[in-house]
Amino acid sequence: MNKSEKAISMFKTMNCNQSVFAAFGPDYGISEETCFKLGLGYGGGMGRQGKTCGAVTGAYTVIGLWASQQSENKQEQKKIAAQKVAEFNTAFTDQFQYTDCKDLLGYNLSIPEEAEQINKKNLFDTVCSNIVGNAATILTRILA
Repeated sequence: MNKSEKAISMFKTMNCNQSVFAAFGPDYGISEETCFKLGLGYGGGMGRQGKTCGAVTGAYTVIGLWASQQSENKQEQKKIAAQKVAEFNTAFTDQFQYTDCKDLLGYNLSIPEEAEQINKKNLFDTVCSNIVGNAATILTRILA
């Protein structure tokens, strides 16, 4: 199972951040359970506030882990991470146009009536699972 498939599979029981993070976390010595715990507050656009998509924040976390292994120098690690985050953002927005959950879904989870529409239209299973899988694919490509 590749990282994209793994992330999509995990999305059945985890939020978008946790799914992306946990697909890669074990490669960096972080268990899926720890990824789950660390990612609890990021789903639905930063705690269901419709802000930055959890798949994006999960990718940023993975980029940080990867960058920390690219150099011993902390300033260089930060520079490398920033470059990869920019690369990820470009690829992600080329594909999805936005990085905010409310824009990606067309509804804001923090508004009860809109959250109801998200559930009614099954957008977590259709839109979000696609985003989670593609975020993992982008990460796999840019971190190779």
